[in-house]
Amino acid sequence: MAEPTSTAAGVLLVKYGVVMAAFIGSILSLGFLRDLTRGQAAAAVATGFFFSMYLSQPVTGWIATRLDLVVDDNLLCGVAFVLGLTAMNIIPAIKAVIGSFPTTRGA
Repeated sequence: MAEPTSTAAGVLLVKYGVVMAAFIGSILSLGFLRDLTRGQAAAAVATGFFFSMYLSQPVTGWIATRLDLVVDDNLLCGVAFVLGLTAMNIIPAIKAVIGSFPTTRGA
């Protein structure tokens, strides 16, 4: 009988592939940022990592339906990497959009 293709190492790699892709993307995003203290760099990596981990699955599903792609581990890891890499540019854009709405205050 043939041995199954999903070995323990393969299962671990697939399970932690998204985590590794998100972390590597967020680390590489530091190359785009200048003059950061260690605390700011750590915060940038953590923000990129958690942003990517939280949004990888929904963004992958949205991309897959729009482009008629199959959701597999490669697509999920690729999206996690790109989100981790671009999170530091996305977050200021989101803040700018939120700040563009006028605040209504009571009289």
